[in-house]
Amino acid sequence: MTEQTKQAVPMKERTDHTLLEVTGLGKHFSLGTGPTTHAIGDVSLSVADGEFVAIVGPSGCGKTTLLRCLSGLLRPDQGQVRYAGEPVNRVPGDLAIVFQEYNRSLFPWLTVRRNVEFGLTDLPRAVRRERAREALERVRLEGFADHFPWQLSGGMQQRVAIARAIALHPRVLLMDEPFASVDAQTRTALEEMTASISAALGLTTLLITHDIDEAIFMADRVVVLSARPSRVVAELQVDISRPRDELAVKALPEFSELRRRIHDLIGASPAAEA
Repeated sequence: MTEQTKQAVPMKERTDHTLLEVTGLGKHFSLGTGPTTHAIGDVSLSVADGEFVAIVGPSGCGKTTLLRCLSGLLRPDQGQVRYAGEPVNRVPGDLAIVFQEYNRSLFPWLTVRRNVEFGLTDLPRAVRRERAREALERVRLEGFADHFPWQLSGGMQQRVAIARAIALHPRVLLMDEPFASVDAQTRTALEEMTASISAALGLTTLLITHDIDEAIFMADRVVVLSARPSRVVAELQVDISRPRDELAVKALPEFSELRRRIHDLIGASPAAEA
């Protein structure tokens, strides 16, 4: 047993209750009289209450399209998405999404605090302020509430986007390659922070990423998709204790083995159809 494994806290226990379930999901796109793109072929998967799942796959395999179908932003052409046992026909009220392009999801004319409060308009002002304060404290931006997004670095702006998501007190957090636009050092810090917040709040989290290392480090389970039209080719459990330190985790033999297996699975995926 490695030193990192001996000192770590055991992985948190989860119930077997399925919170998010996808059955036979498929999605096509057609632009006028042009050819139809078969983005998602036949995807079935489930996410348990409190579980952190990462989805990886070849570039262009429909990961973002899948997330939009899961969230209710897109309707699938076949199959079904169920959340807490009910069909998803629109975005559930207790589901939050963090997108890759933080500079497009934040409002530059609003302060950081007001960006975080944006989805809380139905709540009393005092409650909105307290939710924003708590969320900014969790992402370590409590001293920047009165700044504007354009006054912050890219990594800080993405932390604002994460704060806005968790201020909703969601049950489910969907993340679409949220760290792809920041530098490597900032990315590591954001990965560790987000994993910690997800565990502390007991969130059910689904992460879309093209980064195999990120998927293994953050997730309890990694789902590997094929090339377009995508299907699930493997689901791999990440049996590494939490909390996780990125450098220590990457030194583990089990990390290297998972990385090799996922890399091989993606590399063996057949070419996407035209």
